[in-house]
Amino acid sequence: MADYAHIDSKEKAQRAYANKELVKLHLMPLDWGGEDVALNIIYIPEFVVEQKAAIDGMIESFLTAGLSITYSCRPQYKGNSFIPGSLVISYSGDMEDTRTIEIW
Repeated sequence: MADYAHIDSKEKAQRAYANKELVKLHLMPLDWGGEDVALNIIYIPEFVVEQKAAIDGMIESFLTAGLSITYSCRPQYKGNSFIPGSLVISYSGDMEDTRTIEIW
């Protein structure tokens, strides 16, 4: 597993993104009303996108089925790194669960 402790600023994260070492991810999906603003964006390795999409897809199927659900996606950081060590996705309401994606 990669170590992202050396990426300790937004500028370093954006440089890694420009070099295609990281990708940009919206915490709240844009098609769920999330905005393309700094507070909704994190930089992560590409494998996280697929894992988050699978979890979000499951939650979206619950919403499509008419369930009432509150969604939360919170990055958890290690030390001074700008890259989250994990991503905690939780939902509650008619159903509830918490899933954690380990990043590094």
